[in-house]
Amino acid sequence: MSSVGPFNPLPSEIRRRQALAEQEARDGVNWLEDCPASVGHKVYALLEDATNARYRVLTQADRYRTIGSADGLIETDAWHSLENGDGSAEERLDVVAAVMYAFAGLAEHDDEMVEVGGWDSHEWEKPWYRLIDFTETVNDFLLGSRVNWEFVDGRFLPRTSSVLHEAVVQPATILLDSDPKFSRASAGLQLALTRLSENKPDAAITDAAAAIQELFRSLGAKGNSIGDQLNAAQRSGLITAADRALMKPIIDWINADRSDHGNAHAHRDGDVTRADAWLSIHVAAALAVRLSNQEPREIMAVRARREEQRRLAEAATSAPHEAGTSTAAWEAPGRWDETPF
Repeated sequence: MSSVGPFNPLPSEIRRRQALAEQEARDGVNWLEDCPASVGHKVYALLEDATNARYRVLTQADRYRTIGSADGLIETDAWHSLENGDGSAEERLDVVAAVMYAFAGLAEHDDEMVEVGGWDSHEWEKPWYRLIDFTETVNDFLLGSRVNWEFVDGRFLPRTSSVLHEAVVQPATILLDSDPKFSRASAGLQLALTRLSENKPDAAITDAAAAIQELFRSLGAKGNSIGDQLNAAQRSGLITAADRALMKPIIDWINADRSDHGNAHAHRDGDVTRADAWLSIHVAAALAVRLSNQEPREIMAVRARREEQRRLAEAATSAPHEAGTSTAAWEAPGRWDETPF
């Protein structure tokens, strides 16, 4: 029986992640509301290792789409959407969601024998589905490409349906990206998300803790540990005594979590879970929002206004060029112009 992963990144994927890190350091994290073709390719390939009934999953997914999609129409079947990248990125998100639902349903109820082997071999075996491994790996693909959706507790949901993501993670990444002085803290938090998408929760915990240290450092709170920086933050007036009393247990937990679960310390496989890593990321993001003294909704609104200003500036810049091009296009042909037909 085949098993799922782990898959170490090849040079092309390493370069993609480096380019993504550079882009996010420059422009911030951009959460997608559709699904890139690259994710579809990986989901299709993963099915081969996650089940011996890939065709059955894809067929069931298309049936699900006729009922669960907005218009019930299928422009591109699941097979070609994932394998070849056919169809739109928006439609592909529906395909991935339908594949997840189909896979979960078949894993629970399918007991019909599956034909295996080549075209001249007719062998049959019981169907098998590695649901947990498949779900975690697909969620890693989605997170690694910053797709704003995930499969959790049997449902395919936007990450923003999570209160922690909407009120903490998104505002924190936007806040840290908006000011150059937070660049190192921003890079640490982004790296924690990337490490989690690579199924490296121990590294994600280490990077989340490092992001907090860089956050304090960027605000002028110096020290060799996060605890020292917390004390320095109070002495400098960055936080009040009440703030310190509230944050100290959190900082103590962060230090303990990094010591016990970070990748700088030896531990057995399975000792560090994705839940541990997500908690570290959420704590780091919450501290960033708290220390900014801004409301999460205001942080989101500031970014929306900034993007609108950039859009208007780009439109104003391109308008003279477009106007000039338009005028030239309607000028009467000169003596040496070619006949325009």
